[in-house]
Amino acid sequence: MCHLSSLGMPKQRYHVNDDSVSLDKPKPHGRGTWGHSSEFVLSCIGYSIGLGNLWRWPYLCYANGGGAFLLPYWIMVITVGLPVYFLELSFGQFASLGATKIWRIAPFWKGIGVAMFIVSLITCIYYAIIVAYAIYYLYHSFAAKLPWDSCDNHWNTKYCLHHSSNLSASYNASLFDDVPLCGARFNETMLVFDDGNETGYTDCVESSEFDSPSMEFWENHVLALSSGIDELGMPQMHLVLSLLVTWVLVCLTLVKGIKSTGKIVYFTATVPYLILTILLVRGVTLPGSLQGVLYLFTPSWRSLREPRVWAAAANQVFYSLGVGFGGLMTMASYNKFRNDCHRDTLIVACVDTFTSLYGGLVIFSILGFMAEERGVHVGDVASSGSGLAFIVYPEVVIRMPYVKPLWSCLFFIMLVLLGVETLFTTMETLLTAIVDEMPHLYQHKLRLTLLACTVLFAAAIPLTCNGGQYLLSLIDEYAAGFSLLFLTFLELVVIVAVYGIRRFSLDIKCMLGFQPCVFWKVCWLFVSPAAVAFIIVFSCLEYHPPTYGDYHFPAAGAAIGWLSMTVSLVCVPTGMVVQFVRSYKGSCLETLRAVNRPTEAWGPAEASDRARRASMNKGAIGEMTTCSFETQVTECEDNAADATSRDSDSSPSRSTIFSVL
Repeated sequence: MCHLSSLGMPKQRYHVNDDSVSLDKPKPHGRGTWGHSSEFVLSCIGYSIGLGNLWRWPYLCYANGGGAFLLPYWIMVITVGLPVYFLELSFGQFASLGATKIWRIAPFWKGIGVAMFIVSLITCIYYAIIVAYAIYYLYHSFAAKLPWDSCDNHWNTKYCLHHSSNLSASYNASLFDDVPLCGARFNETMLVFDDGNETGYTDCVESSEFDSPSMEFWENHVLALSSGIDELGMPQMHLVLSLLVTWVLVCLTLVKGIKSTGKIVYFTATVPYLILTILLVRGVTLPGSLQGVLYLFTPSWRSLREPRVWAAAANQVFYSLGVGFGGLMTMASYNKFRNDCHRDTLIVACVDTFTSLYGGLVIFSILGFMAEERGVHVGDVASSGSGLAFIVYPEVVIRMPYVKPLWSCLFFIMLVLLGVETLFTTMETLLTAIVDEMPHLYQHKLRLTLLACTVLFAAAIPLTCNGGQYLLSLIDEYAAGFSLLFLTFLELVVIVAVYGIRRFSLDIKCMLGFQPCVFWKVCWLFVSPAAVAFIIVFSCLEYHPPTYGDYHFPAAGAAIGWLSMTVSLVCVPTGMVVQFVRSYKGSCLETLRAVNRPTEAWGPAEASDRARRASMNKGAIGEMTTCSFETQVTECEDNAADATSRDSDSSPSRSTIFSVL
């Protein structure tokens, strides 16, 4: 795979617009650094490990072959997750810039950074409402009796059935216009079968029509769910207040910038593991817990032949590690230049995988208990997404022996901590991008933070309406789905093919003292792009119209989802056009070559690091007598390409690919 620097770039220089940056490339105004490398690692752990590790990974594992799913998952972690994670950390740490300004590396592709900014912006909006749900449940967890532990509330319907009730004994036919319960024996002489023909009934009430108290609390009270997206309704005040509390917590975390964030992660990133351990100890001591654990890890090897299983594994790796959002490069940009981001990559990836397994043990040990109590299969009580977090888990809590509110508090405190940590690191990505583009705003960082939190709070209010859950479902599926994969694919192509894997390897050597090994280069060049392309193609081929449970979205609803995806992706071609027009000089081809080169401001933030990188480039070329960092990205690289060409001519048997590796 070649890159544009080897395509015979002309020696004539064309200026690429990069406003507000001097050619001396001073350290970004006022940019802080992490107080200690552990703060960065914990922040990455908090950013990567979120609610999806607790509700999405366990469901995907049992739905895609149980224990057999672990094999494709670990393969995808090693060949896709780790390489992309290391690439993004190295990218951000080398340039000390956020997700938008960092595309000085190739201005023609700056739209990728803007698109990442928009994806993170949309994610902040809908992720905040999920945290608000958890805060509302936490509020009710301090009550002496949990509100989802009975059918006596004003939001309950005649279909509400408590888990401790006997269905046949508690069934009140008068509530259903004297229609009997299907298959139930009321006395010795009356037996109603499913078809109702035995006793002359033409209709009966199926037991599946009944709902648990936790289901009705979620749908009828928390959401006050409407019949469809066309009935948006009014904001629910309890959700608006919970959303306000969410943003107040985030704002308080961010007011002092990266320094305050670095200290808070010591608490938010570690306490959830303590709570998980408490829940695990309790879970494995419940009857039936072993049944749940065995169900999670019992392999179905035939599933490995299905492409959907590998696609699901790769998708989970991307969403779990948090690549493609711009957050990783933003957090890495606050590192010291010689921080060992290679070590950090391995630590975070291992912790993320361990957390998914650990969370799976906790969840399925409890689900096994529920299955035994109901006398059903574990698969009948397992579900995914918000249904697992806000229906099944509350149901689990009320079945726990002793002090039910305590278990509820522990669980929802854990959800709030995981959600808030992911939220404030995503917010830091947005604020850093804004300040990098407009450095004069740094001295007004507090006001900017308050303004951003206020605007995003207001933007999320429609999601608190009766039909807000339908909107959230659409945005979650579209905005952070296909667009995230597409942006990650472009990111790999630009860094490896346009900027060049040789340059990037020298950048890493300048920071860490060693070049990435062959494994990383092979993955960056071939394996990771191929895996991402496979997921994109498979997702397109397996596309189905969006649904929410049994509800099928109308065409207008699906259009909202497509719009949320398009609004980010359109930034890529728009950015290309803008950069091309702003930098146009001479011919189209020469301008195209110029905008695909790094700008004069590209490089490390500190002057000493820039000089070191330039001297490394001089040594690699072996012919240059003087070469500043600014010129090394053009003239020096042109000479390097010429030297490489001569070496290739003198050794025709030497493979270009292997010379790169």
